[in-house]
Amino acid sequence: MIEAPVRRLLGEPEDRPMPFHEHLIELRQRIIQSLIILGIGSAVAFQFSQRFLDWLARPVGQLVFIAPAEAFHTRFKVAFYGGFLLTLPLLLHQLWLFVARAFDAKWRRRLLTMVPLSYGLFMGGVALALYLVVPAAVKFFLSYGSDGIKPLITLSAYLSFVTTLSLAFGAAFQFPLVLYTLNWMGILAKEQLVPHRRLLYFASFVVPAFFTPDIVGQCTLAGCLIVLFELSLLAMR
Repeated sequence: MIEAPVRRLLGEPEDRPMPFHEHLIELRQRIIQSLIILGIGSAVAFQFSQRFLDWLARPVGQLVFIAPAEAFHTRFKVAFYGGFLLTLPLLLHQLWLFVARAFDAKWRRRLLTMVPLSYGLFMGGVALALYLVVPAAVKFFLSYGSDGIKPLITLSAYLSFVTTLSLAFGAAFQFPLVLYTLNWMGILAKEQLVPHRRLLYFASFVVPAFFTPDIVGQCTLAGCLIVLFELSLLAMR
C-alpha cells in the first residue's frame, strides 16, 4: 500500500472526504510551498539574470535606464521571470495536488498526462516569441527611426514588452490542449466548431489585441491561433 506522502508526490492525493476548513488549510499550504519554490527558482535565476538580460537586449543593441534603481529592479524582475519559467512544472504540480481530488482515478490519469504537454506547449510559445517574434517586432519598429530620430529604449519598458509578448504566446499555445480536453470530456464536439470557423478566425485577431503590446505580435499570435485551431480540429474526434 502506498503511503500518503508518496501518493501525493506522485500526483495521487488521498480520496478521503475533507471538510471545507481542511481545503482552506491545504490551499494555504500549497500557496506557501509554491511561493517557496518560486523564491528558490528566482534566486537561482538571479545568478544568470544579467546574461539573460544581455541576451534579451540583442535585438535592440543597447538599453538605458533613467532612474537610479531601475537596473537593480529590472534584474529582480528578470530573475522572477526566469524563476517562474524554471519552476513552472513544480508550480503546476502543486496546483494539481490541490485540484486532483475533485476527479476520479480515470480522469486523474488522463489529465495528469496533459500537465507535461501543457508545459511543453507553454515553453514552445515562449520560445517562439523570444527567438522570432521579439526580434522581428523590434526590427520593424526601429526601422521607423531616422538620423534625427534615435531610439532610446529603457530597461523596464523593454522587459515589459518582452514578458508581455512571450507570456501571451505561452498562454495562446494552451488553446489546442483546452479544445482537446473539452472534446475528450464530451463538452465540445468537432461538429460544433466547424460551422463557426470564420468567427473564430475573427476572434483570433481581436483577442490578441488585448494581450500583445504591438501589431506585429498581434498578427503573429493570430496566425498561430488559427494554425493551432486547425491542428486541434484534426486531433478532435
